[in-house]
Amino acid sequence: MTEHAPRDPNRLPAAKQRALARARRVEWLTLVLRITAVGALYLALGTTQSLTAIWLKSLWALLPPVAFLVACRVERLPPRPRFPYGFYRAGTIAFLSGALALSAMGLFLLYVGLRGLIELKHPALQSWWQTPIWHWGGWPVLAALAYSMLVPVIAGRSRQRLAIDLHDKGLYADATMGRASWLAGGAAIVGVLGIGLGLWWADFVATLIIGADILRHGLRHLHTAVCDLIDEVPRKLGTSEVDPLSQQLRDHLEALDWVAEARVRLREEGRRLTGIAFVCPHPQTHDVLERFERARRDIESLDWRLLDFELVPVSAERCANAIRTAH
Repeated sequence: MTEHAPRDPNRLPAAKQRALARARRVEWLTLVLRITAVGALYLALGTTQSLTAIWLKSLWALLPPVAFLVACRVERLPPRPRFPYGFYRAGTIAFLSGALALSAMGLFLLYVGLRGLIELKHPALQSWWQTPIWHWGGWPVLAALAYSMLVPVIAGRSRQRLAIDLHDKGLYADATMGRASWLAGGAAIVGVLGIGLGLWWADFVATLIIGADILRHGLRHLHTAVCDLIDEVPRKLGTSEVDPLSQQLRDHLEALDWVAEARVRLREEGRRLTGIAFVCPHPQTHDVLERFERARRDIESLDWRLLDFELVPVSAERCANAIRTAH
């Protein structure tokens, strides 16, 4: 079979290049807005436990956009003798970083909420019954929380759409963190209002609700990231459904008149896919090398995510053993 150099990872279709450029701009905007939210929350820090937790969560929330932006630069580096396969998995590492940030955030908030309830620790913020409502110290807190909730709204749902368009799980995890931030801010507002009504425990209950929701998303993304690193079968972004591309490639190969049987293995390399097909050609097939090379080029043109795809000829006697772990 003819050997060939892997395709340039920067050779994305024009539409995908524009989407990636837009995703970088959105992540830069998200990073700047989150930094301002951290500052606003810090000015109101110390009044409630849930606000302290939200502030720490906001600090952790800086990690996913930074990881995404760094990964976008690293994955463009050309292969080197020490890294002959290139740096395509930088996106997977960014996804893992975002998943770890979500999981750590959720665990911390659960710990804070449970400790506050067990210790019966009353928040420093007074209720409306202890101070005139117009002098209540919770108003600056509510203003800071409302601003923190505006950040994912300003960034918009475009991040999730871009993540799906680019098949970028790191960006998708960050979009999930944006949703988690919105929910966390809302729950914290409810907790602060509960304190205003004299319900001291509302602050910690809100913290538990925030932590449970964030931990659920974090663990799901963490499981997906680990599975990607051990080369699980590619799945549709955000779901547990197997990506149909493997079956489509197999059908394409077996539709060729010179192929008796074929199996396909795919794995994710960041937002791209690499793979191999074990092909059993019919006996007496002529021009095998040329046919294999032409089939490979045709396959790589079927989906923009295919970065590098190899065809391996397998004899009929060894076909069953060679392909038993493939699709």
